[in-house]
Amino acid sequence: MNLYAQDKTSFGLSAIYNFPLQTVGAGFRIQMPVANRFALVPQIKYMPSFNNIHEAYGGINLHYFLLNNTFTLGTRKYVNPKRPVLYLAAGVEYNRWINYEQTINTKAKKDNVLPEAGLGLSAGGNFIRIFAEGKYNIFWKESYGEVGVMFFPFNDRLLRKNNCPKP
Repeated sequence: MNLYAQDKTSFGLSAIYNFPLQTVGAGFRIQMPVANRFALVPQIKYMPSFNNIHEAYGGINLHYFLLNNTFTLGTRKYVNPKRPVLYLAAGVEYNRWINYEQTINTKAKKDNVLPEAGLGLSAGGNFIRIFAEGKYNIFWKESYGEVGVMFFPFNDRLLRKNNCPKP
């Protein structure tokens, strides 16, 4: 088992599915640890024009780790990258509805600021981890799922043992 002092900033790509609208899209995010149980996650999402609703999002989430891969040994904190992470996500995003049309939802405009909340799970190794999230937008009463991969290029390389030659 290899242990590290803390996770570093990571980058992720995802596939998105909006359940009520049955639309698909892609996302990009950066996860920046800010404390033992918290990370800031700026992200952008794009739902292409082949969907009924063509839109783009940009926002930020705060992740609170319920089940964390960080633990304490003595006075030092360590990360075991192979432990799964379960987290709550909450944030706000700007939405640009590109092919906007008036609907029965009077809250939906061409430009929107939307709150969202959800639950996520990630697992994997030191450099690559998969994640899955379910989120809900209370203004539009829409839920969506996101599945993706996170890359941790700044995490320490695997510790190598010094192999002494046999006499």
